[in-house]
Amino acid sequence: MQDNKQFRTLLNTFILSKKTPNLILLIGLLFTTPLYSAIISYTEDRPFSELHIQGEIVKGDYQKILSIIKKQRDIPYLLTIDSKGGNVMEALKIGSFTRKYLLKSESQKCNSACVFILLGSLHSPSNNQGVIGIHRPKFNRAYFSKLNAQQATDKYKTLHAIVSRYMTNMGARKQLVDKMFSVPSNAMDYLKKRQFYSMVNNPPIGYSEWIISKCGDDLNMKEQADLILSHKNNTLFNKKYIARLDARSTEFFNCELESVRNEQMRIYNSDPIFNNQQMSIN
Repeated sequence: MQDNKQFRTLLNTFILSKKTPNLILLIGLLFTTPLYSAIISYTEDRPFSELHIQGEIVKGDYQKILSIIKKQRDIPYLLTIDSKGGNVMEALKIGSFTRKYLLKSESQKCNSACVFILLGSLHSPSNNQGVIGIHRPKFNRAYFSKLNAQQATDKYKTLHAIVSRYMTNMGARKQLVDKMFSVPSNAMDYLKKRQFYSMVNNPPIGYSEWIISKCGDDLNMKEQADLILSHKNNTLFNKKYIARLDARSTEFFNCELESVRNEQMRIYNSDPIFNNQQMSIN
């Protein structure tokens, strides 16, 4: 309970970044009204529906997402994000929801607070194009500048503990946490997606073992590479070999999809935030 109280207090006083002329970055203040808010939309295509977040994440966006899902009575298969950042609390809420409901995510641009949402995703993206911007969080300048040096040091230690705890719980390795906090708040370090996800444990070990117990083995790395190459040149491998790989890959994909869908339905149908609405598997 004390941690939660500290968490709420700190989130009321800090922001993740500041707009700079060179980087064109603005991560929203928690208590200011942004000029532009995120556009949140939904594409229905069950069981492959998608939820889209485009723009700055602002206070109230989490509730917008819940309202859309409640209206659709459907948990999306994929969350797509294109955001330069925004409200810290909203990003943490959306990221936690993403993990709770076993969502996958894709992003072309994701900076600062947006990274918290990506960390909630169960899987690394299939598309490695684009970059992800990170830097250490900062307190509201008007608030922080009034502290003495010792007070500022103590406050930042607590902030560091809260943010790093969230990141670690979502699978970020110490290397990524340390890298984020090594970048000054008035700068930005852009990481290629492959580099970023090399520092994230995706999917989580527990989830991987759960799927293995339900669906058996997926293709190994060599088999996956062979199957991809065969799509580019069907003369490279024996046709029967590729047919077996394709069948196994399809079977595993369908099993994982069904397992996740059933789990989403179980959670949704018992989640009080959806007022005991019933979600069907289709």
